[in-house]
Amino acid sequence: MTALFSWLARTFVLYLLLALAIGIAMAVWPNAPAFIDGWREDTAGIAEVNARITEARNTAQDRLDQSAVAIRNLSLDQLDAQIAQKEAERRQLSETLTDQDAEWLAHYRPSRIVERKQVEIEIALRDAELAMLRAARAPREELERAEDFLERNPTKPTTGAIAAAQRQCRAARAALANFNARTTLSQQAREMVLSEGSELEAAARRDCTKVQTLTARRAAAEKTVGEARRARAALADLAAQPLPQDFAKGVSRTVLRDIAIKALLALLAILLVPPLVRVVLYYALAPLAEKWPPMQFEPRDAPGDPAPIVQSGAQSRVSLAVTLEPEEEALVRQDFLQSTSLKGEKRTRWLLNWASPFTSLASGMWFLTAVRGAGEEVLISAVKDPLAELSLFEIPAGNAVIIRPSALAGIVQNRDNRVRITAHWRLFSLPAWLTFQLRYLAFHGPVKVALKGGRGVRVEAAQRGRIVGQSQMLGFTTQCRYSVIRCETFWPYFFGQESLLKDRIDGEKGVLLVEETPLAGASGGKRGLAGLFDAALKLFGV
Repeated sequence: MTALFSWLARTFVLYLLLALAIGIAMAVWPNAPAFIDGWREDTAGIAEVNARITEARNTAQDRLDQSAVAIRNLSLDQLDAQIAQKEAERRQLSETLTDQDAEWLAHYRPSRIVERKQVEIEIALRDAELAMLRAARAPREELERAEDFLERNPTKPTTGAIAAAQRQCRAARAALANFNARTTLSQQAREMVLSEGSELEAAARRDCTKVQTLTARRAAAEKTVGEARRARAALADLAAQPLPQDFAKGVSRTVLRDIAIKALLALLAILLVPPLVRVVLYYALAPLAEKWPPMQFEPRDAPGDPAPIVQSGAQSRVSLAVTLEPEEEALVRQDFLQSTSLKGEKRTRWLLNWASPFTSLASGMWFLTAVRGAGEEVLISAVKDPLAELSLFEIPAGNAVIIRPSALAGIVQNRDNRVRITAHWRLFSLPAWLTFQLRYLAFHGPVKVALKGGRGVRVEAAQRGRIVGQSQMLGFTTQCRYSVIRCETFWPYFFGQESLLKDRIDGEKGVLLVEETPLAGASGGKRGLAGLFDAALKLFGV
């Protein structure tokens, strides 16, 4: 039954996945051509973008030239209607331009760049058309007014008619003058009997007024004809101003294809530079570091041959039972203090060495428990690390050991003669820079040190020379000469299986302390910020 239900469940899940896949395909497939076209447009380069912008500008210029011909023939009402329409279109285009600016990556996608420039070209086209429409309105209004006048006055007085009227005016004025030349009695008699004077005055006034009327009508007609001629000439000369040529100016020189190419180059750099660096380090710098003079840390004023360090017990143990002498005190890290005697004097020691607070903090040798009391037993064990084992080493007076402080679980020192720690910098040593360790800390005896190591700590004599992995090296006596040697084979180093350099220890009477299994209990080296922090600690010898 279990197998049947499992098969039914798998079949039902497969059915759901198939239905989901088919539904997505049916929804996406109709839009696939548009998506492909958009993708093709967005893969264009900047040269193609500029060419398309120039083509759009030239097309708009042709439309503008054609509009100029049509505008010449528009009536005044049609011009006003076109002006209102073009202004509305321009407002709509401006809103579209604002909306395009808010789109994601609008300034880098070729399709969006071209669309934006097309809108800008359309706005410039509307501005040019509005300028022509407004320029055509005044001559069109003047022409229509002239045509209306000429329609109401289809003919104009000729010069002959005006000359005839002028002759009649002069004759009437001459007759009136002859009448006025008569005696007063004659004028009164003729006026009384024939009304001759009044008639002559009326005739002179009528004939001369006719001259003025004809002259005015002819002048008005000629003026109107001139205005109409000028208006027609202005409409005939109406032409569009060329659109700007620099629409491609201000376009981002980087488009999506450029970003993709740069990202590809960056990816290639990320993928290829580390292998190239590994090749250079292995074949160029590592041989130089291998030939570099060994580092020596033994004091020049060391009297004779110092006593060798002594390991308590034959091998590392999970826990160490340390019995204190009357003049001794034990300083143990909190996570390694398993148990103490009931009667022992205990107090908190904040730092292992106040002269090196950073080293004490970074190595974990801070917030220590100090235990005193003759015959008191302190049990040291790795409480949190199930694979850590410990060894107790006694460093006699006159001897010193270069130790990595992070390997310390605790120390046993004389209360009146506390451990002395000296720092040795190697700023001008190529091996120090390649191993990323510029400072070495020497612990001077007399002192007992409890060292922790994955699966234990091993003591090896340096008489015939030893090669040890850097992660395994916990310390060595100052009688040793420390140098580096290149990894034996290239490919294990190239693929990250081996470190570039290994530690090389030489010395007739020195010993070295080696961790059996580095990173015991961990899945691998630390990465990210943790790995960076560990590298910084190693730089300062921690």
